[in-house]
Amino acid sequence: MIPSSARISRSWRRRGLAWALGVLGALAAATPASAAEALLVSYGILERSIPIADLERFATTGELTPQLRIYSRQLRLSDEQLAQVREVLTTPASISPVGVAQFLYTEQGVLLLEQISRVVQTPVRQANVQALRGALILAAANPESGFTLLNVLKTYPTVAIRIDLAAGLAIAREINEAILQSEAAFEQVQTLARQEAEANPVDVEALLQLVQSERQYDLDLIQVIVPGLPRPVQLYLPQVRSGQRGRPAQGFPLVVISHGLGGTRDSYTYLAEYLASGGIAVATLEHPGSNDQQLYALLTGQSDAVVQTEEFLRRPRDVSLTLNTLARLNQSPSPLRRQLDLDRVGVVGQSFGGYTALALAGASFDLAGLSEVCPPGTLSFNPSLLLQCQALNLGNPSSLVDRRVKSIFIMNPVGSVLFGPVGYGQIDVPVMMVAGTADTVAPAFPEQLVPFTWLTTPDRYLLLISQGTHFSTIGDIATGNQPLPIPPELIGSRPELVWTYMQVLGLAYFKLTLEGDQRFQPALQPAFAAALGVEPYLLSLLSAPNADISPAAPDAAPEPAPTPVEAGLNDSPAP
Repeated sequence: MIPSSARISRSWRRRGLAWALGVLGALAAATPASAAEALLVSYGILERSIPIADLERFATTGELTPQLRIYSRQLRLSDEQLAQVREVLTTPASISPVGVAQFLYTEQGVLLLEQISRVVQTPVRQANVQALRGALILAAANPESGFTLLNVLKTYPTVAIRIDLAAGLAIAREINEAILQSEAAFEQVQTLARQEAEANPVDVEALLQLVQSERQYDLDLIQVIVPGLPRPVQLYLPQVRSGQRGRPAQGFPLVVISHGLGGTRDSYTYLAEYLASGGIAVATLEHPGSNDQQLYALLTGQSDAVVQTEEFLRRPRDVSLTLNTLARLNQSPSPLRRQLDLDRVGVVGQSFGGYTALALAGASFDLAGLSEVCPPGTLSFNPSLLLQCQALNLGNPSSLVDRRVKSIFIMNPVGSVLFGPVGYGQIDVPVMMVAGTADTVAPAFPEQLVPFTWLTTPDRYLLLISQGTHFSTIGDIATGNQPLPIPPELIGSRPELVWTYMQVLGLAYFKLTLEGDQRFQPALQPAFAAALGVEPYLLSLLSAPNADISPAAPDAAPEPAPTPVEAGLNDSPAP
C-alpha cells in the first residue's frame, strides 16, 4: 500500500523542515576563535544574510526582528514551526567537550564533518573541517548554556557561516525520498501481515498458555572464564524444579547473546532469564572492544576510535571462543558436564551484535560492493554506514562462520552494504529479523527490510515493531548508566512492552528452531504477533513463504523544493 500524493506532500514538507533544522543541529560539535556574525544562505549566485544576533534575540526572547519577520512570512512558517526553530536553536545536549573532540577526530567523525562541510562553508565558499570541528568543541565547552546550535553558530571561527542551500536541498531530497520509500515499505509489510493474520487466525490464549507452560525451570547463574575475554561469561543454566520434568538427555540447547556497541553482558538480562526459565541455557558475553568501557574510553580521551577495525573480526571470534570453552567444560569433570547440547546453538544479537550473529551464521563480506558505497557521498539517512564503511580497512578477511550456530535472532542488525545480497544469501539457518519503524541509527528499510529480501534460507521471519526505536529492545538502556546517556525520546515510551515481545517470541522461536517443537509454529504467525502487540508498539510479522515484499519506490515524487524566488533569496546578489 503506497501513500497518496497528498500524504506524500504533507510528509515531505513536515520532514523537510525537520531535516533542515536537523542538519543545522547536526553541526553542533567543534573549535576556536572569533565569533561568526552572520549566517549566509546562498543558492547559486543568490544570497541572503541573516545576522546571528537576530537569531540569538529570537532564540532567547521569541521576538522576531523586522528582517526575520520578513523571512518567516516568505517561508510561510507557522507559529508552531517558529517555536520548533527556537527550540532547536536553544536545546542543550548533555555532552562533554572532550567527548565531542574525541569523536570528531575518529574515522567516523571526520567522515561526518566532511559531509556536513559540503553544505556548511566559509564565506568564500570553501569547506573547512577544522573550523566546523572547532565550533562544535567550543559550543560543548560553553559553561553557561552548553552545547546548543546557537552556540555553534556563535563560535564558528570566521566572520560568517555560509549555508549552501542547493547542496542542502539536494541532500534533503535524497533523505526525504528515503523516508517516503521507508514509509511505503512499512505500509506494505503491515498490510501483508494484517491480511495474512485475518486469513489464518490462531488460538492466541492457547499459545500464550503454551509459552507459559514451558517456564518450568529455576536457573543457576554461573561465571565462566573464557581465555581471551577480560570478563567472565555469564551462563544462565536451567535448573529442574522438584516434581517437574527432568533435564533433556542430550542437555539443554544454548543461546549466546551478543550486545550492541556500548552494551554489556547485562544488557539482555531480561531475555536471558526468561529463556532459561523455559529450558534454554543462555550465555551472555561482553565484547571488550565495543562495550560501554570502550565508549567511555573514547569520550574521556583514552581511545582514538569508536571501535578498532579488528572488532569486526574479534566479535564473532569472541562467540566462537565462548562455545569452545563451554564445549570443553561440557565434556570434562565440571559442574557443566553434559548439561549443554552444543549441537543446538542459537545466537541473539542487537545492532553490532546483529552483525556478529549474521557473520557467525554464514554471511560473507562484500568488500567490492562496500568500496562502491564508501565513503558515503552525502549526509546519509543511514548513520550505520559510518560504522560499516570502517570494515574496508580489513583487507581480505577469512570466513567467520561457526557451524555450531543453528539459528539466529537479530534485533536492529547492521550489515546491508557490508554483506550485500550475496553475503545474506549465504545464510542457511533460520533467521528472525526484528526492525523498528522509528530506528534512526540502523533504519529499518535499508538495514532490515531490504536485507530480509536477500535471505534465501527457508525459515525466515521479519518482525516489524511500529514506533520501535534502535534502543527499544535493550534492557539496561533506561537506567541512564551508559557513558553516553540516551535521551528518553530516542528510547521511546514503555520499552518494557518491547522486552515482553522479545521474551515471548524469542522463547517460541528457539523452541521451534533449536528443539524442533512444532507446537510453537503458530506462535510465529502474523495473527499471534498482531494479538500480542499493543499501543504504541504494534507488531507485524511476516514469515516465508508469505514474506513476499519487495523494495519499491513511492508512486509519487516529492514536491520540488522552493525556488530561490519563492524562498525570498533573489534580492541580494552575492558579491
